[in-house]
Amino acid sequence: MKKTITVIMLLFFCQLSYSEATSKDIEKSIQKLQIKETRQEAIKEIEKIGKPAIIHLRRLAKNKTKDSDSRISSIVLIGKLKDIDSRIDIEEILAKDTDKYCREASAIALGNIGDKGAIQHLKNALKDRSGNVRMRAVWALAKLGDKSGKRLALDTIKGKDVTAQLLAVDALEVIGDKDVIPELKKNLKSKNVWTRIHSQLAIKKIEILGLTEDQKLNYLKETLKDKQLEINRWASMELAKIGTEEAIKILKETAKDEKIAGSYSAKKILLQLVEQGKIANPSQNASEKSQ
Repeated sequence: MKKTITVIMLLFFCQLSYSEATSKDIEKSIQKLQIKETRQEAIKEIEKIGKPAIIHLRRLAKNKTKDSDSRISSIVLIGKLKDIDSRIDIEEILAKDTDKYCREASAIALGNIGDKGAIQHLKNALKDRSGNVRMRAVWALAKLGDKSGKRLALDTIKGKDVTAQLLAVDALEVIGDKDVIPELKKNLKSKNVWTRIHSQLAIKKIEILGLTEDQKLNYLKETLKDKQLEINRWASMELAKIGTEEAIKILKETAKDEKIAGSYSAKKILLQLVEQGKIANPSQNASEKSQ
């Protein structure tokens, strides 16, 4: 009996010590989240901590005396952690906050949380005075299976707000309806250069949906030949995301051939992959072989 009590007491104190350590870790990470130089490090730490950090993140998200970047980071993290219990607080920020960037982050968070209870609040946000918030709301609605923002996204691509145009492209990609392609193709004759570029980008992102991996590789290989930087850069990034031996081979071959329009984009993405340690440095491999 005494042994049993001793074991229970030890477990209790171990658990208590663990909780205190965790609490200290959370508080430290939340502090780091509010400092520009340590923010990225804090984000990684909080993602690992997970749900125990939510109450602190929620408090920071709602605190209007804090700087915008700290609040935005906390809102986005709540979305990444998919905390449904935070939905009401995030909806309130989306509806009432004076900081448009916090409203934008809230729309993203609601899309990532994935609770369809947020649909009506996101529909209300389609009338937000900020084009970015409107497009984030379209994107979030699409993530929740609601395509009611499709028309708004198509109209936004024809507008003058370049950032909102790009966000509209992302929203149309998530909506994934190929029936919008004919309308997007009409935009390729627009006098607005960004309408042309973003319409073309949207077409590419939608056309690739549903293809097999081999079909995607061939599609992206051809897209690397596109003379428009934004288009061939997207193809390079997609190949990097696929990350297979064949995808990396296409990037390397394109990088070597400067006659291909996407050669520069391929070189740049390969360099990033080397820096991230995802692929070996080609020059290092060459020197090792020569030795």
